[in-house]
Amino acid sequence: MEITNKKEETILIKNILKKVKSKYVLDIGCGNGELVKYLNKHGIKAFGFDIKIEKPLSNRVFIASAKDLPVKLFKFDTFVFKQSMHHIPENYQKELIEKLLEKDYQKVIIIEATIGEGTYEKIKSIVFPEREMRLSVLETLYSLKRKFHIEKIKTYGKEKTFNNFEHFFQETIAENERTVWNKSIEKMVHSIFEFYKGKFYQQMDVYLIERGF
Repeated sequence: MEITNKKEETILIKNILKKVKSKYVLDIGCGNGELVKYLNKHGIKAFGFDIKIEKPLSNRVFIASAKDLPVKLFKFDTFVFKQSMHHIPENYQKELIEKLLEKDYQKVIIIEATIGEGTYEKIKSIVFPEREMRLSVLETLYSLKRKFHIEKIKTYGKEKTFNNFEHFFQETIAENERTVWNKSIEKMVHSIFEFYKGKFYQQMDVYLIERGF
């Protein structure tokens, strides 16, 4: 399996978008707009939004909710969810995808970590029930398969490296209110962290959703 670092992952996503002939992209859950900035530099017109943006890297990103899209959707041929679909309420995921695929030329790209695969996901599963959130995306895809063409077009590994255990704890565990944490769990996670020397990977699946077959 191909293992990518952060920069290589951005290039990989750009190449996927070019392969499916994307020209106008909306990144839903864009974070600071890193992907939006990169795509615009490499021949793909892109905009993005998120419910919270700190230190935006592009002037083409804005704050908005997926339930209140402040753009004309027909202008875009591709909608990207880069590890953001599982943050959308499960009862709205299906409705949102259907809304984004009203035109024949439109497509949705969903990038999500493979449930239960990759050393990073396995260590996170000890302290955080993220499996339940990511499972909602698979259930949504299954519910749409009779209406749309859904294909897994790529699987790759995303490198995650932490300088020390405190760095890992702050970025992965401390900020999440759903974390389960006590001394015995801390001891277990710390030993696994030391075994892998702070170097992990997430196994990522890329899904393409289109109208028709």
